[in-house]
Amino acid sequence: MTVPTPKSTRFIAWTEDDVPTIDINEDFNAVVQKLSHYIIKAIDAAYNYEQLRTTIAGHNLRPLVFQLSEECRYPAIIAALLAARYSFGNISEDPRLAESRALACELVAFDLVLTLSEKELIDQLLYELPVISDDDEIVGLGIGVTTPNNHANNESSPLLENQRHNIHPSPLRPPQRPSRVSPLSSNSILTPKIDADQDDLADEMAGLNALEIAAVANCKKFMSQKPVQAVVEDIWNGNIIFWDSLSTNAKKSAKIYNKRTADPFSRLRVPKYQKAFQVAFFIAFLVLYYAVLVQRNPRSVTVTEVLLYVWIAAFAYDEIVELRDAGFLFYQTDFWSIWDLAIILVGLAFFITRVIGLVKDSSYITDVAFDILSMAALFLVPRICSVASLNPYFGSLLPVLKEMTTAFCKFLPVILILYLGFLTTFTMLARDRLTLNEVSWLLIKVFFGSSYLGFDVAVQISPIFGYTLM
Repeated sequence: MTVPTPKSTRFIAWTEDDVPTIDINEDFNAVVQKLSHYIIKAIDAAYNYEQLRTTIAGHNLRPLVFQLSEECRYPAIIAALLAARYSFGNISEDPRLAESRALACELVAFDLVLTLSEKELIDQLLYELPVISDDDEIVGLGIGVTTPNNHANNESSPLLENQRHNIHPSPLRPPQRPSRVSPLSSNSILTPKIDADQDDLADEMAGLNALEIAAVANCKKFMSQKPVQAVVEDIWNGNIIFWDSLSTNAKKSAKIYNKRTADPFSRLRVPKYQKAFQVAFFIAFLVLYYAVLVQRNPRSVTVTEVLLYVWIAAFAYDEIVELRDAGFLFYQTDFWSIWDLAIILVGLAFFITRVIGLVKDSSYITDVAFDILSMAALFLVPRICSVASLNPYFGSLLPVLKEMTTAFCKFLPVILILYLGFLTTFTMLARDRLTLNEVSWLLIKVFFGSSYLGFDVAVQISPIFGYTLM
């Protein structure tokens, strides 16, 4: 049974000039706003992804796909579409309509992917938005863009600035009325908000490519398509590389791996091999961790403990570099980033407490230091099991666990409010028989499942209302 397509309540006349024309050297924020304005007018009712893809609901998206595939040579057009999807996803007003427009951006991006050759697809998906420094004023984001300093990427600037090739811009006419929003549409109210949210997108997403923006924007439909997955797998296996050598003069650019010309040591950057080194690192980390806990020398620092400090410092340095290169927006999308930060914080707390205990020659502080180190197992052991996420079955469980954690955090305030309500009532009812501390601990046990304890003391709380409240 097919899902009925919602009918629009407004009729908005379309003209040829409604389709935005995008020049190769336009500013990224301006491109995102043009695309957003077009999507706002094209989608004026709530649709799901299948309706946009298979019914007349997505008919107004076809002129945009045709225009972008035939005339647009903007190197970050897919990134701009996914950035627009990210903006629509953050709108709280009319969330169903905003989600429909976000899916429309995702659908246009995928339809555009189908029109690209393999080389064009790699260039579009892996084009990194340049970082705008205080000294540089970027004219645009096209391939022919240059900055006043005109400095190229090298080994000292990884994952930040993209190299630029000298290609003459396409002589495209400027838009006359790009993505004009009709005053008849109530959606015109959201247009200033969209523009305000998108003014800083170039800064917020600087250094990210289209694949990374898709991960940040939670573009599951786009990422699951076969052409996109093929590029992701090629990056994972090292068939697509970003660095062809480890030289300080190496320039970063996405290209097909050629073993005849590439430096063999550049394979150390392949994600598959980096994951193998990471697993070996964590195994050694875990061995040192258990060795220090078993030895537990309160009077002096052993060689094993020194090696553990080295491992913690190396792990912290690697995380800082990863955070700097990827940016917080993309870094926080990794499920294990929270675990990594927890390991670093526990390790730092152990080191500081251990030093204080040795300096003051306090056995109590030393015991506290090792107790703090013991808590690192809560994060370190599951972190090593992250290699299981490479398996499709276990990998699918991680998003489920993440959503469960998010749902629990959203429901936690309700639990606290209910707890405070029962705590107040029970404390007042048992004011002559139980103290506040006794009632609070009783309620905590009841809330965690020990309901029989509540019935045992229900009479003490109130002979009249005790059993009913429990």
